[in-house]
Amino acid sequence: MEFYRQTYAEIDLDAFQKNIESIRARFADAEFFCPMIKANGYGHGDQTLSLFLQHLGVQAVGVCLIEEALLLKEAGFNNKILIFRGFDEMGAKEILGQGFVPVISSFDHIAHLQKWAKTEVEVHVKFNTGMNRLGFAPSEATNVVAKLAASPKLKVEGLLTHLLNGDDGIEDEGETARQLFQFNEISKVFSTFKPKHHVYNSGGCLAKEWARQLKLKHKHFDNRWGIRPGLMIYGYKPVGMGTDWDLHPVMNLKSTVSHIRQVSKGEGVSYGASWRASRDSQIGIVPIGYADGYHRMLSNRASVLVLGERVPVVGRICMDFMMIDLTDTLKSKTLQTHQDREVTLFGFDRERNFLSVDEIAHHSQTISWEVLTQVGVRVPRRYLGGKSFFNEVVGTRGRDLT
Repeated sequence: MEFYRQTYAEIDLDAFQKNIESIRARFADAEFFCPMIKANGYGHGDQTLSLFLQHLGVQAVGVCLIEEALLLKEAGFNNKILIFRGFDEMGAKEILGQGFVPVISSFDHIAHLQKWAKTEVEVHVKFNTGMNRLGFAPSEATNVVAKLAASPKLKVEGLLTHLLNGDDGIEDEGETARQLFQFNEISKVFSTFKPKHHVYNSGGCLAKEWARQLKLKHKHFDNRWGIRPGLMIYGYKPVGMGTDWDLHPVMNLKSTVSHIRQVSKGEGVSYGASWRASRDSQIGIVPIGYADGYHRMLSNRASVLVLGERVPVVGRICMDFMMIDLTDTLKSKTLQTHQDREVTLFGFDRERNFLSVDEIAHHSQTISWEVLTQVGVRVPRRYLGGKSFFNEVVGTRGRDLT
């Protein structure tokens, strides 16, 4: 498909690979590695990233929805896809028919799988140790073991929980410590199955690395327990994590100055005239808006990068457009070429000036996860790097993929 608007998300596969390799190296003893590429790969493009992970030798990935897993399979991903959301009876039938790996969180899940399983099925069992969202209660562990032992077609391959505040992982008496202690007790009940354990999300991974750097011997960390990194594989850390782990942001959101409008002193810009010119001004029109995931909360708050300079966003962000004040920038520079007109909304510009997603999240009064995942389907993803991957795997499909 051709794209006629110069608005796109640049996805740096070399940066993504560096993050993956760095994580795997630091958690070489972990018994399970499952990058999370749900929500369209946190906005980065799940089909391409799944194939790239397969190219890197990653054996399992995690998604939320059956629908997401179907897209990965359609793209050609042939390794394990864990479904974390749960499922009804028809969902169980589809999971088994497609060869996906179910994460079971309730006795209903076991019953649904028992009904449709024709051959041995790998399952991962989730326990709720404090998140209070999905998972069996710890008090149900013995009954779950008995039920699974009586279900010979259900082979327990994994045991997991979800950390509610991995950021406090270095504290011996924090929420993470309490959850890990509880999970360890559940693990003892499941010992006959010899499952692979996976516990650490991005916050947990970073806390564990932080503890190592500080030479803390955390009594609850287990180096063998597996990891399910999400945000960090895309180059960002949960806010407040103190480790000096160098991660590489993967997405650069780009657009262009499509038009420059002369606005006289006192005139307003955009709906409601929430911004008025304090001088004669040159306002750049940028073809991206809240329908593309650039949040309306950023109106009159955020900045973008143009010609290596920070330029303020002015006026209310529209569904399809936003406006920026180029007056100071254009006093000494001109936008002669297409490259000059490039606008970087977050990430790196051509000169490697950087505008963090964390800053955009702050101005939006939200979190970095939301900023990344909200980059919309109207925004094509253009992939950089990954030369051997594109030569060997993607071939003629090209780099402009969604």
